[in-house]
Amino acid sequence: AASLGQGFPPTAYRAPGGVGAAMGRRRKHRASLGTAGGGGAAAASVPRRLVFAAAAGFATAGPAALGKHLEGKVALEPKQAHVVTKFCFDFNKDCAPGACPDDKTPGLMEIKFFGGRRSDGKASTNESEPEVYVALLDDEYFSFPEVSQVWGEANCTEVKRAAKKSYRIDWKKATAIEASGFGEPTRVVEHIRPRWWYVALVSCSPYGLEMSYSMHLKNPLQGWQSELSMDAVGVGWLALLLCGLFAGIAALQLSSALQWASTCSPGGDVDSQSKTGRSRRILKLHPAILLLSVAALLASAGEAAWLLHYWDLQSGGGMEATWATLGRALRTSAKTLLSVLLMLLARGQCVCTPDIAWDEHREIVGGLFVFGFFSFWLETWGDSEFRTTTTEYIYDTRAGMVLVAFDLVYLWLYASRSFSTWQAETRIKPRTFYKLYGFPLALWFATLPLVSVLAAQLSTWVRFKVTFAVNGLAHALALAVLVHSFRPPVASGLYELSCHEYQAVNHEELEGMDQMIRDEDFI
Repeated sequence: AASLGQGFPPTAYRAPGGVGAAMGRRRKHRASLGTAGGGGAAAASVPRRLVFAAAAGFATAGPAALGKHLEGKVALEPKQAHVVTKFCFDFNKDCAPGACPDDKTPGLMEIKFFGGRRSDGKASTNESEPEVYVALLDDEYFSFPEVSQVWGEANCTEVKRAAKKSYRIDWKKATAIEASGFGEPTRVVEHIRPRWWYVALVSCSPYGLEMSYSMHLKNPLQGWQSELSMDAVGVGWLALLLCGLFAGIAALQLSSALQWASTCSPGGDVDSQSKTGRSRRILKLHPAILLLSVAALLASAGEAAWLLHYWDLQSGGGMEATWATLGRALRTSAKTLLSVLLMLLARGQCVCTPDIAWDEHREIVGGLFVFGFFSFWLETWGDSEFRTTTTEYIYDTRAGMVLVAFDLVYLWLYASRSFSTWQAETRIKPRTFYKLYGFPLALWFATLPLVSVLAAQLSTWVRFKVTFAVNGLAHALALAVLVHSFRPPVASGLYELSCHEYQAVNHEELEGMDQMIRDEDFI
């Protein structure tokens, strides 16, 4: 479900000139729209859905631009327009404008309006019936990109002129209940490339209006992926691979943690061999091992949440926002814990000393958690229906560039602290870690800036596929390297994690040990 607030947010497009310049140029139509006839394109076959489900279920997915089943309420100011949603539609090079069979139509919109009323509460008469239109615009320069620059100055006629299709809403039907509201299915025919389309409501009335809507946008030619925006078609198979990859990494880390617990077990008593005993031994492990284990489990759980999101989306359910938010929160938490662990290692914790001095690293740890929170908030907002007028990559926006700048600061901190620690150490074990693992892991903090630069160069209908792959593989690679380095046979040559080297002590025990050292020095 989605609802649109008032106001028209800024767009990423920039076009010179005023209203006359924007509307006076010749427009090149590369698409056609028509009222859908008959039953439209056939839905995906059941066997293909079952084959994909048997392969491994549905894979994870990303932005809210995926399956479009929208329901909400919109408030229109007098003589104003609002973009309700956007969607990337398919194309069919064999279809000519105005001559495309129903079973070859690449895109279909099903839009219905109901519960309409005037904002001032007055009843509408035949003489004063509101004049409101649906305007369908695409990403061709002479359509939405151009008119969006003069949106506040453009009148009703100019917005309709920029649209590839516009039609007036029958207000009498739009004031009825949902079952008998006003609706007009529309076919979208593109024959050059996939394009983003924007559904806008345009009020030409001198008073405010409110109405509810329900929309279903799909790409019928994509079969079982017909509910997906074209920028996400095909991501499922890649996401399936990533989901299995993260699950395997989490399993390896749990196996490694159990090996550490068995190594640190004092005896082999019956209680220590039970499930409860093993759990207790794991909880008593070194904080670095616990931190890595939690990061691996959160990453795996986050991919599982995206899996449920995708399954619900393909099934036409209404829980997609819940699973998507949960998946993003778990994934961001896993990335934050991974960054915290790397920063601790850069400062010599677990590498040069067996313990972690948390009090000495409160600022950097707290800063990373704040960074993770704002990253989660920005990505959630960027994929929501409140950002319907731009296809700009979220980390290429002003707010996103601020986070990228902070990420570069963390990259510098990690690299400089790792280099300083490496220079100060004379022992072979710590120097081996920084040489083999420490410096290559700096690429983890370089992932966000590099992906942002890459995203700015990609076409909008392929950007999500590429960024999804790069972000997921970078996360999996960094996590896998750390999991490998913390395996008992490998960690013995890199970290100070042996059982006799690390034992958790409380504050009173530490004070007693300090007093003993001072007494020995005095003697």
